[in-house]
Amino acid sequence: MRKRGVLIWFLTVILIIGFFLIPSPVSRIAKNFLLKNSGGPASSLINFGHQLSNSFSVIFEISKLRKENQRLTIELVESKVDSSKFAEFEIENKNLKEQLDFKEAHPEMKLLIANVIGLDPTNFYDSVLVNRGSNDGVSSGMAVIYLGVLVGKTDQVGENSSTVILITSKNSIAQIMLEGSRTTGVLKGGISGMTLENIPLDTVINADENVVTSGLGGKLPKNIFVGNAGQEISVKSDIFKTVEVKSPINFRKLETLFIVTGV
Repeated sequence: MRKRGVLIWFLTVILIIGFFLIPSPVSRIAKNFLLKNSGGPASSLINFGHQLSNSFSVIFEISKLRKENQRLTIELVESKVDSSKFAEFEIENKNLKEQLDFKEAHPEMKLLIANVIGLDPTNFYDSVLVNRGSNDGVSSGMAVIYLGVLVGKTDQVGENSSTVILITSKNSIAQIMLEGSRTTGVLKGGISGMTLENIPLDTVINADENVVTSGLGGKLPKNIFVGNAGQEISVKSDIFKTVEVKSPINFRKLETLFIVTGV
């Protein structure tokens, strides 16, 4: 019986507190009446009700703020993802437009567009993997260009992909010539950069003279731009001149290329 009485008393207190916590004309009149006529007990009970109400309000606000923070965090992440996708789309669209503009300006070349799908794992940028292969008419030794500039040639060709040896690779050798003098030589790559070798000593090389493919040997068409002649690095005892060759291409950022399948 005693436990039952305590339970009834507890429920009565809760009901009274709830009555005062719920804003209404009746609760306000009753609260004012008790404060005027009941003295300390009623006042303590009402104050306790206010404290309990404030505690519940604080807990509710914290929970509400936490949910709002989670919602804002999700929206921020989604916004960054959408922004990144849009920026990537713009870059891809710009690159593709540049490549297609070049293709339209050179109808004499049979160009097959290819996307880079793999990079050289050694980080020396000796080669890249593209998504075109024998099923697309690709064979070993074909020139690969970016915006009309030679970047390499196909090497190992599979059915749906091919490895492109970049002209910056130590394994790359190409027959090229100086555009002004029409003097031919050999382009070699390496860690220290590209060099034009086997140039006769009496050859006059103009500053920044264009270097193009010679069309001699292999499948590289003639007159594809390679780069510009730089500083001479040969010494007096050499029987041939050797000069640096500078390409305008950033080989670290190749994404969309053209394979020259014919001319």
